[in-house]
Amino acid sequence: MKKTIGIMLGLAMSVMILFAFAGCGDSGDSGDSGDRSIQTTPADEAAATLDTTLAAFKTADMDTINSTSGGETFIQGSKDAFGSEEQTQDVLNIMFGHFDYQLGTPEQVDDTHVNVPATVSNVDMSKAVNTWYSDFMNYVMENPSIANDEAALSEKNIEMLKSAVDKTAEEEGGIMTTDVTFPMELTDGQWTIGEVDENVPDAMVGGFMSALEELGQ
Repeated sequence: MKKTIGIMLGLAMSVMILFAFAGCGDSGDSGDSGDRSIQTTPADEAAATLDTTLAAFKTADMDTINSTSGGETFIQGSKDAFGSEEQTQDVLNIMFGHFDYQLGTPEQVDDTHVNVPATVSNVDMSKAVNTWYSDFMNYVMENPSIANDEAALSEKNIEMLKSAVDKTAEEEGGIMTTDVTFPMELTDGQWTIGEVDENVPDAMVGGFMSALEELGQ
């Protein structure tokens, strides 16, 4: 049980590492081309960067996520948690396969700070994690030899998590929706997601990290 929860906590930490670096983008300077009559405000630029970042999560686009989330830092952290980029992609597909979002009207605090409200939705992971845990523990009890094969354990773990998440998504009330705010900061000509409360990335993954914490208690 401890090994299994450890694998899943590795998954949660990888999501946190990913999010900690996410959200880099150009300041929105149109350069010498385009219609100069179209003016963008800091609020517009910050919201556009956030939109690009969240869209990458929604499509589980690892190339774009890597380019906006610390590059090798995220890739290495993912490899440490899952063993390969292929399994990392599988996990992203699971965690964000049912993710959606809608941005609200950004609030400009000053020229370098903008707060962007958003409504995010995903599978209610408290339900999915309970289903996954029960099914996976039953499987391990019926196949005790897998406990000594970390690669097989991790692969089966991800497979059964996907099944639990997809099953929950089809149930009535299986999707949770949360209102959050993203603080955007302009640093060295780039908009980035500023320091957020841990509830924000947790809401993006449907309360997955909260569910794991309760499971580990």
